[in-house]
Amino acid sequence: MTQKCETIKAYFDGWQEDLARVKMLMADSKYYLETILVLSCYIGALGSLRYPGEEDNKAYKRVVREYSGKKVFYEQIDLLFFLQWPWSQFQSHGDYLQLKNHAEISKAIVDAYGDEDQIKNLTRYISQRDFLTCVEQRPFVGFDGSNLREHLPRFSICEMLYRYLRCRAVHDVRFPFVTKWHQVGGGIRYEDNHAITGAVLLETTENILTSLSLECLEKAKWPEEL
Repeated sequence: MTQKCETIKAYFDGWQEDLARVKMLMADSKYYLETILVLSCYIGALGSLRYPGEEDNKAYKRVVREYSGKKVFYEQIDLLFFLQWPWSQFQSHGDYLQLKNHAEISKAIVDAYGDEDQIKNLTRYISQRDFLTCVEQRPFVGFDGSNLREHLPRFSICEMLYRYLRCRAVHDVRFPFVTKWHQVGGGIRYEDNHAITGAVLLETTENILTSLSLECLEKAKWPEEL
């Protein structure tokens, strides 16, 4: 092993040690939210390492898609978020306003998968292909397929990972994907309410770190040199 590879290995070994401490933190339920915050920051740091020239949001989502080994999972569409978007914090966000015919598309989704309660309990997450097929089979006047294909990823789990989990945790210290329960007699219990659980976030971080370190060692390059 060359000296450069040895240095790279030592660097990533340090990351692994830090991540091991985070796993110990997660084992204590009292620090569940703190663990989620730290892991979301780790992913952001790894994204910046790998894609230093890209904007934070793009690097974050790209490293998740390309290094987590969970691309299929993260590209799924959250149907509940899609239906509730007009009442969400992104109701007037320019990225989302570029999608045409949201109301008509939502009717097609409800026709196929049921109302919000049914979707929440049965089929909340589906592939983008299934989403597109569902709408295309229920055409309406003014339907713009290319517009839907372009902007549908805004409603993906990957997008929600960045916008709802990472940004809310880092900027507002809020955790919308975790429900906080005050137990009788004292104490607090945390319960995940979304597909992006603490365990999923930990797996995502571990996979990114492992995949990135292996690639760097195989090519004898630092992340920014890949």
